[in-house]
Amino acid sequence: SNYDYFLMTPRFCFCFLVCSVCIKIHLPHSFPRVTCVFIRWQTLIGAVLLLLCVKLGWLEMSHINRSAALSWLPGSLLFVGNIYSGSRALSRMDIPLFFTFQNSSHVVSYIIARVVHRQVRK
Repeated sequence: SNYDYFLMTPRFCFCFLVCSVCIKIHLPHSFPRVTCVFIRWQTLIGAVLLLLCVKLGWLEMSHINRSAALSWLPGSLLFVGNIYSGSRALSRMDIPLFFTFQNSSHVVSYIIARVVHRQVRK
């Protein structure tokens, strides 16, 4: 229903804030070990969700050939780098400043996407 959909945003924001505060509390004490755990945890959850989507029929996945895997490699490395740099930034910054930079990065990527798409149309 629309009410459930409406409540999804506050739930997501609450979980995001709680996770970020917990990470901020624990991260400075054991940065390298915790970052490796987060990368492994996110990879595991991503793989489980991907396999679940395939099992439910929401996604069709065939055998991945070498060229397809190589084309995804830069994005995968950027994803891992994003997790590492975000963890590093969160361990050194105050939470409000971290959220400001994190949300402004979405604005910058949106502007870049708009400029790129405008140039492609012309």
